[in-house]
Amino acid sequence: MRRFLKLNSTKEISPVLITIIGTTVPEAIKIWLVHQRSQKFIDWPRQCNKCFSCTHPSRICDKANICYLCGVVDIGPCQQPEKCINCHGSHNAKYRSCPFYVKEQKILELKCRNHITTDEARRIFQQNNAKYAENVKTIPAVTNLEDTINAKFETLLQAINDRFEKQMAIFADMLQKSMDCVCQNLCKIIAQCVDSSSSPVRKKKL
Repeated sequence: MRRFLKLNSTKEISPVLITIIGTTVPEAIKIWLVHQRSQKFIDWPRQCNKCFSCTHPSRICDKANICYLCGVVDIGPCQQPEKCINCHGSHNAKYRSCPFYVKEQKILELKCRNHITTDEARRIFQQNNAKYAENVKTIPAVTNLEDTINAKFETLLQAINDRFEKQMAIFADMLQKSMDCVCQNLCKIIAQCVDSSSSPVRKKKL
């Protein structure tokens, strides 16, 4: 059993790290006659305080002290642009959103949740990433197929719209001709009625 300490302090905090024999973590354990709830401990990536690499601890580091900001040998106040020693990105080595640091976090979480060694977790993580990369490669092909289908559908829809507009134009023309014909016939009938009513009526001789 081991207690945790606050960063840069000797004051102990409430969480306690315990080691349990086996692969199943109980929901609660009894410590000093008190039942305490337990949960899996997922460690943080260890970072060397000399070279700031996340691949080994400080006690076995044989490299010279470097600047965590720019990644070169520490010779005084840093005046260089930031560069990570782990991923070579444009940030310092202590940046917690560093892709390399995040990857190490995921590996340690995989190790804890599956009760395997760090090397096994790293191998599984790399295999999963390789499968994901292969799946991503197939996405453009699927996207191209979707684009082709969408283009053909739009072409078909445009053809249907054009045909519908032509049919509507023909129907409108036929309707206009029919209306013109009806109007002409109606005008003739009205004209005949007017002519017949306006002509003088001859009186018969007695």
